[in-house]
Amino acid sequence: MSTTLSRPRLRPPGLRPRGRRAPRSWGTLVVQVLIVLILLGAWQLLSGPVIDPLFISSPSAVVHRMITLAQEDVLLPNAWVTFSQSLAGFGVGAVLGIVIGNVMGLVRVFGTVGSPFVTFFYTLPRIAIAPLFVIWLGVGFSFKAAFVAFVVVFIFITPTYAGLRDLDEDMIAGIRVMGGSRLTAFRMAILPQQVLWISTTIKLALPTAVATDIVAEFVASNQGLGYLMNSAAGTLDTASLLAEVVFVSAVVTVVIGLVSVGERWWFRWQVRS
Repeated sequence: MSTTLSRPRLRPPGLRPRGRRAPRSWGTLVVQVLIVLILLGAWQLLSGPVIDPLFISSPSAVVHRMITLAQEDVLLPNAWVTFSQSLAGFGVGAVLGIVIGNVMGLVRVFGTVGSPFVTFFYTLPRIAIAPLFVIWLGVGFSFKAAFVAFVVVFIFITPTYAGLRDLDEDMIAGIRVMGGSRLTAFRMAILPQQVLWISTTIKLALPTAVATDIVAEFVASNQGLGYLMNSAAGTLDTASLLAEVVFVSAVVTVVIGLVSVGERWWFRWQVRS
């Protein structure tokens, strides 16, 4: 008699069972747009008559300044510098973090010994150790990418290790008892859960990676969005500073939205297969 192994049935957030009607997302979107319009309107009205524009600028001034920076070929080249450094550091840190987290979770002695060290390095004050990276690597691309990777790696280690440590061992044992190999157990029990942990961690680590790169550009840089923000702050150019901040936040928000779409697609494919 043959025994068929079945995948654990996962239902991540955002994936509804069949037969249940989807909530009306248009109503939520309308409310969100109204909130944004109200906040922007209040900001525009308060800027000038109530609050000095030097401190808060105004939405119209921020948009105008963003367009000017783009037309002057200042915004996009510096954005490319920042995002390329952030992406390189994020990629290296994510891969190392996932590998180290898996080793710590699957080999118990490594997890027991290494956990305090992960906590120690994760809690280091980042802005204080940034000058050390300048001393070691200079002020170029390698400094920012390495600094981002150093921060991101520990963001990925912790959830990966914790997820494996709390995994249902009875489910894995059941797969092995029914004749499944370790690879089968990993594919059917561990991998689906890890995709959920990793996708959630990406949405947390990505803004941190960009913010870390900008901090590194504050410390030492002659290009990048952090350099532009530092220059704008030094000259009290509030409109330019806010334009650059809004641009960064908008780009990161779009990327996180794409990650969420990919996450839902992957889990739908998993359930169907």
